[in-house]
Amino acid sequence: MGGGVIPYQADIGEGTVIGYQGIGVVIHKRCVIGENCHISQNVTLGGTSGIYEVPVLGDNVTVGAGANIIGPVHVGNNVEIGAGAVVIRDIPDNCIAVGVPAKVIKKSESEQ
Repeated sequence: MGGGVIPYQADIGEGTVIGYQGIGVVIHKRCVIGENCHISQNVTLGGTSGIYEVPVLGDNVTVGAGANIIGPVHVGNNVEIGAGAVVIRDIPDNCIAVGVPAKVIKKSESEQ
């Protein structure tokens, strides 16, 4: 099964789950994904033409179905990215981000 692209060069942390056998998941080979993350189906973690840097996800990140994280983006620890979101800017630790383009809609109590 598949239809996804998950290169062996990608740095994927221990305990990370790529849901639904990776259906539609595309991960750039230089991506870094932290530990204990959950990547849902139809997610793209990719680069931008002409820019070397690619997404870096911290630990305990959940990426909802159909979300896109594109370009030199850093996603902090303990972050939830909503389904269908398009992340083109950094997301700090302990947040929930949704929308197109993605915006932080909630921060943990200690972050506010």
